[in-house]
Amino acid sequence: MKFRFYLSLIIARLAYFFLKITKLSSGTAIIGLIALKICPDFLSYANEFITNAKINITGTNGKTTTSGIISHLIKKENNSLINNSIGANMLNGIINTLALEINPFKKAQFSVIETDEAFITKIYEKMNGDYLLVTNLFEDQTDRFATPLITKDLIQKGICLKKQVQLILNANDPITASLTSAKEPIFYGIRNVKEEIKNISSSSISNINCPLCGERLQYEKHFYSHIGNYNCKCGYRTPNIKYLADVTLYENHSIINIANEEFNVPLAGLYNAYNALGAIALAKELNIKNIQENLKTFKTAFGRSEKRTLFGHETVLQLIKNPAGTNEVLKTIDLNSNILIAINNNIADGTDISWIDQVNFEILSNTNKEIIVTGLCADSVADRLKKANVKNIKTISDIKKAVEYIGKNANDKITILSSYTALLKINKSKEIKKCY
Repeated sequence: MKFRFYLSLIIARLAYFFLKITKLSSGTAIIGLIALKICPDFLSYANEFITNAKINITGTNGKTTTSGIISHLIKKENNSLINNSIGANMLNGIINTLALEINPFKKAQFSVIETDEAFITKIYEKMNGDYLLVTNLFEDQTDRFATPLITKDLIQKGICLKKQVQLILNANDPITASLTSAKEPIFYGIRNVKEEIKNISSSSISNINCPLCGERLQYEKHFYSHIGNYNCKCGYRTPNIKYLADVTLYENHSIINIANEEFNVPLAGLYNAYNALGAIALAKELNIKNIQENLKTFKTAFGRSEKRTLFGHETVLQLIKNPAGTNEVLKTIDLNSNILIAINNNIADGTDISWIDQVNFEILSNTNKEIIVTGLCADSVADRLKKANVKNIKTISDIKKAVEYIGKNANDKITILSSYTALLKINKSKEIKKCY
């Protein structure tokens, strides 16, 4: 009954108010759980409160940033929007966002829902989908996904429930590009990359097997990991790209050129250029205007190249969770900064941390400053750094104490590389302040 839906909205807001007052929980999932208990068909009823387009963003890396950019561009044009901006992207977290943001008296024009790869099916079982943007598929949380091909199959299973969904796909990722729906996919990708950065390290690259026939792919050009321009004996190759970009990377931003139209993206790193390119492609499909002008005011999401201050020191927070993403993040960090690495292996992080063995931590051997290691996996990370010939390592298992130590002893900027649950704990530190 629809009565249950409206009741769930009321209870959700009351629960949120209670949690905020008592500080018992951040409420990123528990409210969704309550709403779903009250109204099992919550997502079905939510459909009618979004009028123009229901958008889902998924993939291994870049979901939160891509979602943040497209949401920013939509809102800057005075469109109403529902968006799970804090990145709670599993079923309860998504329902949490909808329960708190749906206005029963006024419908929203757009929804932009960052969605965990394993939950596309759960969402599409009840909720309609107009656009699905897939950023990339890498090895990640192997305790949950095992391989990128299994992740792809999970997403494809969801797509099969909404066969008319318009796919927006990263053409340079051969696994992502093999996803299909009833509509012709729209592809975005990069043709050339120019790096205007001093002392940049080379990207780690890897060849993978064709997702269609299983034979080894051949690469005409590699950008990073298995991202590039590829072909296979079976005929599978980089598809025709509608939004084809030339990218120039700078220390703190990048320039994306699409058919002689330039976009200045205030984010460092090739991986962020891909995130922005995907968002730009989707914005153009939605006929969003003033993209370049509005990109200038985009602010990064929590922990994604986010700038804060710690004991007065300029601090950059970077989420790391798998080899491909971490290797690209390491290319962008200031090696002269004071570095803290915080890694947990809770369920939300992925319990298998063997991925750190594939990370190019050798980059950090070029710094003479003390590197602080903390979190549940501090000892394992310290061992990995020693193998990478990093000399000056200090292990402080308690995250709060590690944050205080680096904040009080830093003599310059601070860089924090952190897994998800460690990042949540770091965020609770009273000394981590937002930049205004």
